[in-house]
Amino acid sequence: MDMEKPIRVVIVDDHQVFVDALAVRLADEPDFVVVGKAANTEQALDVLSTAPCDVVTLDLILGDEDGLALGREILRRWPQSGIVVVTGVEGGEQVLEAVQSGIRGWVSKTANIDSLTAALRGVARGETHIPAALLTNVLVSLSGQPQASVSEAEGIRSLTQRELDVLGCLVEGMSRNEIGELLHVSPNTVRTHVQSILHKLKVHSALAAVAIARRAGVQGTSAVHKRANAG
Repeated sequence: MDMEKPIRVVIVDDHQVFVDALAVRLADEPDFVVVGKAANTEQALDVLSTAPCDVVTLDLILGDEDGLALGREILRRWPQSGIVVVTGVEGGEQVLEAVQSGIRGWVSKTANIDSLTAALRGVARGETHIPAALLTNVLVSLSGQPQASVSEAEGIRSLTQRELDVLGCLVEGMSRNEIGELLHVSPNTVRTHVQSILHKLKVHSALAAVAIARRAGVQGTSAVHKRANAG
């Protein structure tokens, strides 16, 4: 995504007061533009079909509808759109399910606006923004298998050396900008490498790729630093 252009946001929540308040607050930020609002699945899909966006804010509970099911459908139809769950739900298994579905952001409705805008900007850049308190359990669950399966090992072997370097940086929790600085490439180039890694490993999120990397024993940034400095 061209970060010189405003980040296009669609807000999906069945609490109208929250939707209107968030839209007003985002309008105060020069790098955001709200291109649509929706209160349920039907409205959300209608809005997204006519208003392409970079990020969707999504509540998990939309009346009697399942927000995660909607999130999966959005990513199936518009995989270029990132999703940030904005919810009052505590988390637990739903965080893991969200990550496995390809959702990259999770913000509590009790968080401040700066936390939300940071998550929106990060997800728009292709990063994952999950609170540390929730992220640990997600990584433990994703890494629960003691070693890589045959298919996972084959996926790791299919990666180029540069892709392995990027994956090693992801294992260390580095952002796209930090990876770009270390490898002397642009953030957009890093994004391209990450997309290729996800495709080869047949996963939907960087967290899932990191879990596979840990099971496969992919080296972290120490080896990457040596190669980068040697270059």
